[in-house]
Amino acid sequence: MKFLDLFRRKDASFETILRILAAQSGSLGAVTPENCMRSPTVRAIVTAISRRIASTPVHVYQTSMRKGREVKEKLPNHPIANLLRQPNEWQSRYDYWQDAASAYVRHGKYIAKIGRGATGPIRRLYPVKPSAVEVKQDRETLAVSFSYNGEEWPFDKVHFVRGPSRDFVTGDSPVSDLSTTIALELAAEEYGATFFQNGAVPLLMFQYKQGFKGFKTPEDEKKFIDLFQTAFGGNKRHSAFLLPPGIETGAPVPVENEKAQFLQTRQTQRNIIAGAFGVPPYHVGDLTSGKYNNVEQQSEDFTLNVIMPPVQAFESAMERDFFTPADRNAGLKIRFNLDAELRASFFERQQGQQIQLHNGVITPNLWREREGLPPRTDPAGDEYQQSVQTQSGAKPNEPDPTNNAPAD
Repeated sequence: MKFLDLFRRKDASFETILRILAAQSGSLGAVTPENCMRSPTVRAIVTAISRRIASTPVHVYQTSMRKGREVKEKLPNHPIANLLRQPNEWQSRYDYWQDAASAYVRHGKYIAKIGRGATGPIRRLYPVKPSAVEVKQDRETLAVSFSYNGEEWPFDKVHFVRGPSRDFVTGDSPVSDLSTTIALELAAEEYGATFFQNGAVPLLMFQYKQGFKGFKTPEDEKKFIDLFQTAFGGNKRHSAFLLPPGIETGAPVPVENEKAQFLQTRQTQRNIIAGAFGVPPYHVGDLTSGKYNNVEQQSEDFTLNVIMPPVQAFESAMERDFFTPADRNAGLKIRFNLDAELRASFFERQQGQQIQLHNGVITPNLWREREGLPPRTDPAGDEYQQSVQTQSGAKPNEPDPTNNAPAD
């Protein structure tokens, strides 16, 4: 179907035109995890998640029981802590986690070759492009292995982090599943850019004058159209052009701003893509529901529902791949420090901690632990305080029996 014939149809909508243009240009189905960052929505999602994870500290902890409660002690000199600070020779800690999170979001998995020292401990992590690695499972033993550039890697030689997987092994790429949806957004953006690159001139229709029988041959008609497009193409728009006898211009096809840029379509696609990635619309530029009094709540929601799942996927995979069974039995854990992201403001947090301390809910050392401070060394640091009412046995809203002052 010719483009002009499409516009002559009364039932042709701009949504239909957009899909046909995208299909003809080969855009639909061509989106991959490697080139998906052309999409503004995907870039916003990947950037928001990867930067937040990269800027979050990650530590190795030793957990133990102290006076009936679990406590954790940071181990900054542990070999795995050193590994996480300097994963390899060319990536800083921030670069490593930003790239790792980006690969995880786009591909649905992250893969790194493990480099061990002469004595056994893990010394380096060498990231590889997930699309270049084949994840295989033996049909008989069900053992998982990896194939990369002709090399076969057993599972214990690879650090493997994956998201949800329909086959329970490889990890599903949300970009691959949403390739058509993302391509539609790219087609709308490309069409809008082409329209304004052409000077935002409405589509011009030609018609034959009454009594004119038209061009003698199809070649003459094509020649006229080519001449017109040459005269008005690129930077030559708004130039003068002499129409041949028997042809006049009809009313130009009106193109509204929404239809020229597909504003509603692009907003819809943006929200669909964000929803498929599990990201709130306000993080991809849709601020229709954003208000001053809910910005802090939105940030907490983003951390809890968007950042927490991939963070926990990395934590569990690192504990599986980096620790020995003896390490895990000894209570070693790897944790990203997201507490500050999920806690209230400093003043509100201290007020709540003080109430809990005076009511015997927490100890001074537990308060200090929540604030990332080292514990007190004196015995009082692990003692629970009791209020006067609790010590005397008085019930709430009842007079204290140890108080000799007369009741009102």
